[in-house]
Amino acid sequence: MANTLKSPFGAVDTSLVIAATGATAFTAINAVTVVNTLTTLTGNASITITPSSELLVGSRLYMKLKTTAVETFTFTSGIVAPVVTGVAGKTWSQGFWFDGTNFIPMGAKIQID
Repeated sequence: MANTLKSPFGAVDTSLVIAATGATAFTAINAVTVVNTLTTLTGNASITITPSSELLVGSRLYMKLKTTAVETFTFTSGIVAPVVTGVAGKTWSQGFWFDGTNFIPMGAKIQID
């Protein structure tokens, strides 16, 4: 179910779901995007982000992913970050900011359970 929230900068994309395995791609158009997997990763996965030409420097991307084992999650085009290797049954989160070309990490990923 798609939800639309308002942040100080406008709408927040909240409905992006990562495929349980394989590639996911999307275009970032809002100042804040939340990626929240509703399905647990069951195989290696990757994400490609195309920043909209109207996306502002400083836009934010927040991700939360859960893995069943040691699946890898690879960031491809539009986001510069190291490959994440999962831990069985664990969830991790990380925030990114847009530098005008790519989303880059605001800090290290954090295991939250």
